[in-house]
Amino acid sequence: MSGGSKYYFPQLDAVRGLSFLAVYFVHAYHPDFGTGFFNRLLQYLYDNLALSIDVFFILSSFLLTWLGINEYKVKGNFSFINYFIRRALRIWPLYILLMIFSFIVVPYVAAYYHVPVTLPPAYYYLFFISNFYLEGHVYFLRFLWTLSVEEQFYLFWGFCLVLFQKRMLLCALCLTAISIAYTIYAALYNADGYYNTLIYLFDFAVGILAAVLLHRSGYVVELFKKMTTLRSILFLLLLPVLFIVIFCINFFTPDLFGYWANIIMRYLFIIYIGFFIIDQMVNEKTFLKLKSQRFLIYTGKISYGLYCFHGIVLTFGLLLLQKIKIDLPVLLQTMILLIANYLIAATSYQLIEKPFLKLKNRLRRI
Repeated sequence: MSGGSKYYFPQLDAVRGLSFLAVYFVHAYHPDFGTGFFNRLLQYLYDNLALSIDVFFILSSFLLTWLGINEYKVKGNFSFINYFIRRALRIWPLYILLMIFSFIVVPYVAAYYHVPVTLPPAYYYLFFISNFYLEGHVYFLRFLWTLSVEEQFYLFWGFCLVLFQKRMLLCALCLTAISIAYTIYAALYNADGYYNTLIYLFDFAVGILAAVLLHRSGYVVELFKKMTTLRSILFLLLLPVLFIVIFCINFFTPDLFGYWANIIMRYLFIIYIGFFIIDQMVNEKTFLKLKSQRFLIYTGKISYGLYCFHGIVLTFGLLLLQKIKIDLPVLLQTMILLIANYLIAATSYQLIEKPFLKLKNRLRRI
């Protein structure tokens, strides 16, 4: 394994950075590739960039489990209080600022200019349960549902790290079973199959399993450690091949899997990402050396701000462009707003997040 320090892995920041860029373009740019087999394949691949949301969840559970197991190994116990304070120092400062902006500043400015604005009840966001609020509301807030899912998992998994340190695999299997059961239920009975936390327990379970496998250094880890560059290339090609195969099945025999094709592909993607994380952690001959990609690593480092602000930047940036009557190609608009988002997130990281991150690191037990 590599990284500048024992518990920092730049390659995982690069994975997070790639994931943010994929999510940003799905939210900001909506190309129509047209009809025909190849055009619809491109549309399918582009639309599935949205699966990058799942990568955030997998990375979170992987890192929390990895650190939790290490803390237990070094200290002989796991401190839930320390864990929760450190999570709060990472998430809450910027999040509270966004809540002040959304529920105090925006309504005041909207009332002053007589502009209608649709806000949800504040407690859904203040108590991190916004993923259960399914009514329409302001665009820039909607993306924050993922933080609610994360916070709910943080709380649950913190207790598991205290109580079931030696039963990690069993915990992961239970999360997997619950998630699959609810996913099937949601598909059959038209329940919420996107925002509900139970859907994403599978993501968290895969991250947990990857961390446990890495700690045990068993057959899977050794397989990736000994992987040649050629095999690494074949492993990287496996993901697009899976997407193409599922698309072809759906395209030529749409009644074979129907709606289930998307569910199957999502599960395959999540499992692949679990193996991909292990590959990046242990394979020195990996063809895609993300630990040396400085731009992606930096993007991952500031990705929390990038993600939190991108809804605001897209909403008010487009309004500003309309106001000053600048007519630009949509892709150019998307890139300009992406640059603006980077500038805001970088400033936020330096002025708001970094002081709390320093405090968070001082509280680390290992």
